[in-house]
Amino acid sequence: MMPTTPTMTSPTTTSPWLVAVAIAVQYVFLLFFFPFSRPRFGETRNASRVIRIRFGMQAISCAVGWTVACAWFDTTLRGDKGKGPTRVATMVFAGENDEFKGAVDVFTDACFGALVTGVVYFGPLMSLLIRYAREEESTVDAFQYLFGHHNENKERFGALVPIRDVFLAPFFEEFIFRGVLLTVLLGRRPGTREDDGVSIAAAIYISPLLFGLAHINHYFGLRKVYGHAKALQSVTFQFIYTTLFGVLAGTAFYRCKAGLAGAWSLHASMNAFGVPDFRPFRTPLGLVNGIERLCYVAGAIGAGAFVKSRIVV
Repeated sequence: MMPTTPTMTSPTTTSPWLVAVAIAVQYVFLLFFFPFSRPRFGETRNASRVIRIRFGMQAISCAVGWTVACAWFDTTLRGDKGKGPTRVATMVFAGENDEFKGAVDVFTDACFGALVTGVVYFGPLMSLLIRYAREEESTVDAFQYLFGHHNENKERFGALVPIRDVFLAPFFEEFIFRGVLLTVLLGRRPGTREDDGVSIAAAIYISPLLFGLAHINHYFGLRKVYGHAKALQSVTFQFIYTTLFGVLAGTAFYRCKAGLAGAWSLHASMNAFGVPDFRPFRTPLGLVNGIERLCYVAGAIGAGAFVKSRIVV
C-alpha cells in the first residue's frame, strides 16, 4: 500500500492566514503594549531598561510563535502528527541532516544576504563616491555617512542601542515575520522544496504587510516629540519602506536553504547602513544627480533580480 501524503484538513487559503495574523499580533502586543514593555514617564524606546525588557519580550514572543506554528501543523495535517517542530525547523533553519552541510548552508546564505545589501545600496554608495571624487566628502565624512549614526546612538543612549538595531532586533523580527509566518503560510514539507499552503506569491507579497503594520506603533512616540503631522508622515514612510523590505527579505528567506540565516544577514546589514539617503531625489534634476538617481533605481531592481536568481533545489 502506497503511503499517503499529509493533507490539510481545512482550507489552506484561510486558516494559515489566521494563524499568521495571530502570531504577528502576539509579537506586537508583547513587545509594545504589554505593561512591562512600555516606556515609563520620561523614558524613550532607547532607554536601557526598555531595551532589556523588550529583548526578553521578543524572546518570549518567538517561543510562543514557534509553539503556535508547531501545534497548528500537528492539528491541521493528517498522518503527520508530532511532526510540527520538524516542519518548522526544516524551513527556518538549514534543511540538511548532515551537520557539516547545514553549517555550510548557514554560512553561505548569511554571506548571500550581505551581498544583497551591497546591491541594494549601490545607489547610495555610488552617490557617495561621486561626492568624494568631487571633493564634497572626505573619508571621515564617508564613514560617518554610512555608519556614524550607530556611534552617535551609542554615545547618547549606550551600547545596547546599536546591538539592538544591528544584531538582535533583526534576528527576532526575521524569526517571527519570515521564519515562523512564512513557514505556516507555505506549509513546507520536510526534506523537500514542495509546499501545500498558500501560493508563494501571496505569502511573499502579502505577509510583509503584517511586518509593515508592526512598525506603526512608533507613531505614538514620535507624536510626543514632533506632533501629529510629522509623526504620521514618518510612520507612513516607515510602513512603506518596511513592507517593501519585507518582500525582499521574504524572497531571500524562500530562496535560501538556511532561510533564517539569509534573511537575518540581509536585515542586519541593511540596519548597519541605515535608511538610504535619498538626497539625489531632493535636489533639482541635473546631470550628476540624474546619474545618482539611475544608480538608486538600478540597485533596487538589481537586488530583486539577484535574490530571485538564487535557486536552491
